[in-house]
Amino acid sequence: MVKQTFHETEEDTKERHITPALKAAGWTSSKIWMEYSLKKDRFRIVPEKNITQKVPVGNRNKPDYLLCKNINCPIAVVEAKNSSLKAEDGIDQAIVYAKLLDIPFAYASAGEKFIEMNLKTGAKRELKMDEFPSPDQLWSMWCKARGISEDRALSMENAQYYTSDDGKIPRYYQMVAINRVVDAIVSGRRRALLVMATGTGKTYTAFQIVWRLKKAGLVKNVLYLADRNQLVDQTIVGDFAPFEKIQTKIQGGEINPAYNIYFGLYQQLKGREDEDGGQSFADNFKKVPPDFFDLVVVDECHRGSAKEESSWREILEYFSPAIQLGLTATPNKKEGSDNAEYFGEPLYTYSLKQGIEDGFLAPYQVVRVYLDKDRDGWEPKEGERDANGVLIEKRRYTVEDFDRGIIIEGRIKTVAEYVTKYLRHIGRMSKTIIFCRTQDHAARVRDAIRECNRDLVAENPFYSVRMTGNDEEGRKLYSSFTSAYEEYPVVVTTSKLLTTGADTKCVKLIVLDTPIRSMTEFKQIIGRGTRLREEVGKTFFTILDFRGACELFSDPEFDGPPEVTTSWEEGDPLPKTKKTGEEDDIEDPVAYPDGGDDADGSDNDDDPPTDPTEESEDTAGRDDRPPIIDLPEKVVYVVKGVSVEVVGSTISYLDEDGKLLTSKFRDYTRKNILELFGSEAEFLEVWNGNEEKRAIIERLERNGVFFDQIRKELKNPDLDEFDLLCAIAFGRAPMTRAMRASRVARSQFLEKYQGVARKVLELLVTIYAREGVKEVDDIAVLRSEEFRSMGGVVKVIKAFGGKDAYREAVLDLENALYRPKDDWSNPQSMESK
Repeated sequence: MVKQTFHETEEDTKERHITPALKAAGWTSSKIWMEYSLKKDRFRIVPEKNITQKVPVGNRNKPDYLLCKNINCPIAVVEAKNSSLKAEDGIDQAIVYAKLLDIPFAYASAGEKFIEMNLKTGAKRELKMDEFPSPDQLWSMWCKARGISEDRALSMENAQYYTSDDGKIPRYYQMVAINRVVDAIVSGRRRALLVMATGTGKTYTAFQIVWRLKKAGLVKNVLYLADRNQLVDQTIVGDFAPFEKIQTKIQGGEINPAYNIYFGLYQQLKGREDEDGGQSFADNFKKVPPDFFDLVVVDECHRGSAKEESSWREILEYFSPAIQLGLTATPNKKEGSDNAEYFGEPLYTYSLKQGIEDGFLAPYQVVRVYLDKDRDGWEPKEGERDANGVLIEKRRYTVEDFDRGIIIEGRIKTVAEYVTKYLRHIGRMSKTIIFCRTQDHAARVRDAIRECNRDLVAENPFYSVRMTGNDEEGRKLYSSFTSAYEEYPVVVTTSKLLTTGADTKCVKLIVLDTPIRSMTEFKQIIGRGTRLREEVGKTFFTILDFRGACELFSDPEFDGPPEVTTSWEEGDPLPKTKKTGEEDDIEDPVAYPDGGDDADGSDNDDDPPTDPTEESEDTAGRDDRPPIIDLPEKVVYVVKGVSVEVVGSTISYLDEDGKLLTSKFRDYTRKNILELFGSEAEFLEVWNGNEEKRAIIERLERNGVFFDQIRKELKNPDLDEFDLLCAIAFGRAPMTRAMRASRVARSQFLEKYQGVARKVLELLVTIYAREGVKEVDDIAVLRSEEFRSMGGVVKVIKAFGGKDAYREAVLDLENALYRPKDDWSNPQSMESK
């Protein structure tokens, strides 16, 4: 096929050369995806403003062609370029797409040939336009690159995705995760681990994996293990709903062989006896043979590193003939409790940072609140008793004691007042979770929130509720709280119940009033706010931190890399053998079927309680000591009348690298500008150069420069982007667009042009004053109604002597608009420029 000599756009190249070549090679329309969108516009938080602005992902987001063996299973990417370029100019972009999509073959073409890169071997070759591989040839190459033998290739061909009636397709990272697991299992792997940030669709990914493996004939019976009823219930009616006729929830330990997909709570299986003292649930499960299940999926598998490790480990070891897949947002790497030691290193990792950058997860800001008693501690007076008449041990109590060993009611009130004040700032109906230290603490905070919001409580008493393991009424409201469309409840207080697995779609505020030392628990808590729901106004979330827990953000373990290199070799990891005498490393709270707190309703802290009945040096031997009061085993002082004040707060935002930084709006904006342009001279050189100003503005917006917000900050909506940047970053006095346009209209600049050309430039000056430089800089402005009387785009450009001459004239006009004031007093200087 001979390439045309006249200029062709990229679309021309695709239509006239690349698509015909692909069709001639046997690629039908059903096997070609055109411009599959990899990412979405992401949101950036405007510092100090509690709003977000969209940051467009730009043009490098959609591969021109994805070639698929089956739907959602791409095996090659093809990048197109216009005829003024060469295939070599597009191959690196194709490689970027291929790596992101985990595809071994990248192609590029400008209509004259194809360049092929084999990412598995590093080999590069050139192909004529009529030499592109057929679907069968490329599939064979793909299987070889993946190490899939011929006898297993047929299973891969049959491993079709589920396609819903609404046309939902996987996001790129879901597709990669699904394909990696299926490929690995088809290749003989028996254990696998997926790490995906909360809110990125682990359950949907697991569903597609199960669907494809069943279609391939590799599995029949599947056991899906979770640690909470709410996880199981929402999975059955949600992502796994297409299995409705063949799935069931295991209850009472009985497995009905009439089904194929089984859902169970793994902590019920560790061997505790039923209420009648009969067989344990684990024994009930052992009524089926070890090879009954072909696949076992363990959701939230990080919880296997807690006290109940034996509950899931025992089940997995019993069903060891089955393929086993672990799912988690928080892989546990602690020595002796590393779930990767059992499942192997993750086949794929998709992090919170990557999800935010890709526009699939909500960004966050952190407000650290400092209280005087947390900072300084509190000490009772000599002989002081608490609200219940109990003598308070004389010592200094610190934040580590508060709401566990000692309850200072003034502190709870201050926290509730601050949360209420913040809700007035962002919207009083904003869904909120307050994580408390104990279930009793959660009840007290609930009551304090109600007291601070009596007007809203009068409208609906469930404005604020407690959801803990011992609060049945609160737990009944779980589905209403997690609904995107139910208003109440608004503020939920909890201890451990909502730390993991809760599908809190619209939570805008997370309050931390409990010490968190477990990175796993911290990640899970932060995950309650990461879901992005633009349609209901959820584009970011805020973390109010009263306990310094957000210091964990600075830990390198908080967010992992976007990918993990995977070995496609057969074989599975062997679990690490625990050394004799080695203690379990307990990190996560114990989970119970009815909630996240201990089954007896107490909190999970195991430190010894303070005993105020013990003698101290001050009281030993004295006759006037207060009488000893019989106390419960765990003493908690309740202190009234102590004032607690907020002594400060800091606000931190995510920067471009996903790190938290503390800054004000102007500092934040100035920093972003100076990162792109180190000095004013460098900025002026770029701005007045040949690069399109529209592209410069878009680049600045992608890097966190919010022009609309700067206009509000400077209280002038008519400022040009140039003046906004110079004012914020370099301290220049700004000029309005109208002032700049007026200077040009009264200058000698326009006298260089005559006839239609001058009328066009005069009109562009008017458009600049009204709409800004982006409109002037875009040649598409010539298609507007205002230029029709001049003959339209073709005649306008002809009046300047061609497209290049028109662009030069526009650049001349822009230079005149931005010429420094001193130059306007010297006509010769102006002409020379």
